[in-house]
Amino acid sequence: MEFINSLRQKLKEFWESKSKAQKIRLGLSAALVVLVVAILGYFMTRPNYVILYSNLDEKDAGEIVKKLDDMKIPYKLTDGGRTILTDAKDVYKVRLELAREGLPKGGQIGFSDIFGKTRLGTTEWEKQIQYTQALQGELARTIEEMEQVETARVHIVQPQKSLFIEPNAQREPSAAVFLKLKPGKELTEEETRGIINLIAHSVEGLKPENITIVDEYGRILSNIPLSEEENTKEIVNARLAIQENFQKQLQSSVQSLLEQIFGPGNVAVRVNVQLDFDKKTVENRTFAPPNPELNEGLLRSVQELREYFSGQGNVPQGEPGAGSNVGTYQQQNAEGTSDYQKSEVIRNYELNESKENIAVAPGAVKKLTVSVVINRELTDDEKDRIVALVGNAVGYDIQRDQITVEGMAFDTQLADMLSRQLSEEARSRQRQRVIIIVTGLAFAAILAVVYRNLMRRKLQMEEEKLAQKLAEAQQAASVEIDEKEELFKNIERLARQRPEEVAKIIRNWLNEE
Repeated sequence: MEFINSLRQKLKEFWESKSKAQKIRLGLSAALVVLVVAILGYFMTRPNYVILYSNLDEKDAGEIVKKLDDMKIPYKLTDGGRTILTDAKDVYKVRLELAREGLPKGGQIGFSDIFGKTRLGTTEWEKQIQYTQALQGELARTIEEMEQVETARVHIVQPQKSLFIEPNAQREPSAAVFLKLKPGKELTEEETRGIINLIAHSVEGLKPENITIVDEYGRILSNIPLSEEENTKEIVNARLAIQENFQKQLQSSVQSLLEQIFGPGNVAVRVNVQLDFDKKTVENRTFAPPNPELNEGLLRSVQELREYFSGQGNVPQGEPGAGSNVGTYQQQNAEGTSDYQKSEVIRNYELNESKENIAVAPGAVKKLTVSVVINRELTDDEKDRIVALVGNAVGYDIQRDQITVEGMAFDTQLADMLSRQLSEEARSRQRQRVIIIVTGLAFAAILAVVYRNLMRRKLQMEEEKLAQKLAEAQQAASVEIDEKEELFKNIERLARQRPEEVAKIIRNWLNEE
């Protein structure tokens, strides 16, 4: 209580010591502080409304509002009652509670919700999650616009990209769609393909074959054959990807081999590969004698024909055919008799027959060209040796492939410029660090000087106070000594003037003790 009274007295003295203008300024300052505190308190305590659900139908909106009233959660309705907003600190709790009640049945979180939930300090990962949720909601809403679909849910998986993984090794995005169809409604193949293309063209890097659609009975609806155009496109893309990967593999192999010899940055390699994707079947038929030493087959049958004629008449001459049948030619001897004799033997042999069907797999190398440039002049002998090394590395076929090796100085202007820029940026960062360090040290030195001066001033003030107290104590001691001396003098004077009375007083003191 004494402290409060003392404080009140000091405040009263402080206020009375001020002039009228100073009192007005102090009053205005106090009023301004109170006003600022009140405004801050209002903004800090008022609800920060964000979107709970949007695009709700009347039934879902009514059930959610009733549930919020039961939970005594403040809310606002916008967009004609289709959008419900609630306090940001309650939004997740409310969503969990409503989800446990199976609400909403048709509402989806969309892109409009992102702007209502964006806040300072949101990380990139949280932003990506919000974007994915919004995209899923927007796609589901779009699919629900179809006549056959009652409700839809879309789940998208987007693997996080990494700088430490090759682009070809990155996992591809995928999506799953759950559809609840209206009673008696079915999706045609064209409509299913439309949903697949809608999602594939809405998500970056998502391929149609990585999309799965199921209905409420667990039936997979996305297993539909590709159209002829899509099938051709898929085949062409697959072949180009195989050819590109093969080129990169060969190029990397040659690059690493030559860089171990000439050093990194001194080798440029380009590989062009033409692959034969035609499916071929080769049939080989080989005939060989059973006994290679005799070089003849096994005798299967023999047919022998002999003709003999002698007597009067004409003997057919010439070769069979129309030419021989035109006229009749006769051969006679001097006596007018004719002789004719013919002998013919036909032998049939069996040979070993070998039949081989070879199916050539598609993807064989049709043509291979390799171009190599070394960052210095090369002799012919060095070029030949490089050609041999590269040929062994890529499986060179002299009848099919071509390897070119040249030696010339690289144009390093761009690399030098980039190097200078990087060096300048490094120096700039170094200067900034030095400036920051020097500024920090200077600030610390200033603080040290100010602190030292304050401590010195404080010490001086304490010394002055101590000296003042010592002087006051000395003065008080001197006054006390003077009073004692004066008292002794008076007692001595009284003892000389009235010795009997003084002796009597002393005896009384002694008796009392």
